[in-house]
Amino acid sequence: MESLRSFLKESLDKYDMPFPVDKKVCSGWAKDLPHGGETIIFTSCMYQIEPVVPTLSKFSSMTGIFTGALKGLSSLAKLVKPSKEEIDRAYKILNNVVNALRRRGINPGYLYEDEPYSGALLLEAGLLEDFANHARRVASMLRDRGVKRVITVDPHTHNALTRYAEFVPFDVEVVNYLQLVDAEKKIEGEFTIHDSCLYSRFLDLRDRYRELISKSGIKLNEDFLVTGRETSTCCGGPIALINRDLSESIAEKRAQELNKLSNKLLVVCPICYITLSPHFRGEVKDIAEVIL
Repeated sequence: MESLRSFLKESLDKYDMPFPVDKKVCSGWAKDLPHGGETIIFTSCMYQIEPVVPTLSKFSSMTGIFTGALKGLSSLAKLVKPSKEEIDRAYKILNNVVNALRRRGINPGYLYEDEPYSGALLLEAGLLEDFANHARRVASMLRDRGVKRVITVDPHTHNALTRYAEFVPFDVEVVNYLQLVDAEKKIEGEFTIHDSCLYSRFLDLRDRYRELISKSGIKLNEDFLVTGRETSTCCGGPIALINRDLSESIAEKRAQELNKLSNKLLVVCPICYITLSPHFRGEVKDIAEVIL
């Protein structure tokens, strides 16, 4: 854990992200959003960079990335770039969200390459002192820029930002895009769903995105033991950087359970998408790709 902590701290200090990242990849989706403002969209580069995490976790298990992290950041940075197809998909999702917000009369700004990381990985790894220090820096940055409201687009960022006030003074309103948009497309077809553990069990958004899915016309094929609030299981993604083999085992089992319900799967989290897609026999879509 100490080697992981050192790796994260070094990367955050150098790149303002938990991995070496070209921030242009993070911000390239946004072309006409205002720079900053009282209300901003906060991506934390999750959709943009998550496709490379399987590569990082594989590299980690093969070569001991965390042990040699301080020496390898510059060369590793070359690895951390998704394919064009993956980038295009992420950019489409984020633009779908922004366009849906605009149709509801909400016109968020964006911090572009200055957007900080939320600190979610620090929180979820139990590195609470480091998370508090990171939260303090992000809170100060948002305050200096006059930000009063952030709109999140993924469960891990949303969870991290809503936890800031437990560690540091933080009076910025945190709201998720799912709370603000409406389902505007009418879709015919049947899917099953994999719930985000955070959205479903901790952030009280499970019923909200099911409402949006229902309004779109999609029929969800569910089973209490597979997709129930208390009985559904994790995708396995959050543990990938610690134990890739365990992550893959969990993901394979989860995909098999879901495949029994449908060959079309909806997810609401970029980590879930990347983790389950290699194991699910059929189509996997993010909700923002389908109903917005």
